[in-house]
Amino acid sequence: MSYNYIIKYPFSNKAKEYLESKEIDLFSINEETIKKATLFILKTVFQDIQENEKQWKEYLRIDDERIAKMFATLYPLSRILLNVVDYNPLYQRFGEYYQKQLHYYLKQLLDKEEFKEIQDDLCKEIKFDEDKNKYYLNLVEYLSLNLTDDYKLQYSNLDDGKIYFTKLEVIDLLSVILKKRILKNIDLEKKDLPKLFLEYGDYIRKKVISENTFDIKTINKPEVNTFPPCFLKIYNKLIGGEKLSHIENFYIAVFLSNIGYNFDEILHLFKNLPNYDEKIASYQIQKIIEKKYAVPNCDTLKSNGLCVNDCKTKHPFQLFKNIKKGEKTNE
Repeated sequence: MSYNYIIKYPFSNKAKEYLESKEIDLFSINEETIKKATLFILKTVFQDIQENEKQWKEYLRIDDERIAKMFATLYPLSRILLNVVDYNPLYQRFGEYYQKQLHYYLKQLLDKEEFKEIQDDLCKEIKFDEDKNKYYLNLVEYLSLNLTDDYKLQYSNLDDGKIYFTKLEVIDLLSVILKKRILKNIDLEKKDLPKLFLEYGDYIRKKVISENTFDIKTINKPEVNTFPPCFLKIYNKLIGGEKLSHIENFYIAVFLSNIGYNFDEILHLFKNLPNYDEKIASYQIQKIIEKKYAVPNCDTLKSNGLCVNDCKTKHPFQLFKNIKKGEKTNE
């Protein structure tokens, strides 16, 4: 057995089969391992892509059963804990982490058999056309994947009911398929879980939501869970790695700068976006801070389709219980 395969693809069928062969019962796992999964969620998943790639590079050639067992266990264990936490932005970040990890490993991969194995694991409908030297997927099968905005299909590659892909395009597709699979809810009832899972799940939720833990300082800033509903929705999309519209990008940066977030903190949040460009984001955030744009009033938000709740207020800042006196608004 290739332990390296399990290390790189802990979500794979082979990793699942390995756990079963070792008769590992996740619900009887020791507390030390649950702590490792908790740390993985709170720390590793939130690291910059550069830091993650350094770690992934170290595992490219390692074929160690001890490490394989750890990763094969951490993946499903983390999903159980996230089910307890029940916070979509965190689950989005978790899915994004494995999406980027798979993309990294497949780009480095030269072994055709290994590529075929993980390809079949994630989407066995993808085939390879020897004559065209391209991968392909029937259009109907592609549409059944229901990938929405996560994957932009190039219909120019459509020929006779088949969509053709280069290897890099297939890697992009497989990575998105994996993220969608991860985000599919686990059918577990909290009441059926061991007490330890509930305790650590509550701990993670408190760290992420109550203490605003996304490597962002909270001193003199409102708690995230007190954000007006309209901006809380955009904020959750932002930290969850969902694509924002142009107006959402602008208004959330304006909002954050008005409630005390500095340039570095806002830029750090924008790094979660799938279309993040540091040069463009840095320039736009800096301009927003320099020009001191006001947070729009409720009428403006409604006209832009960003109002999510009838709060009976004229301005979002009126929803903050302890809003600073003299805060700049645009009523």
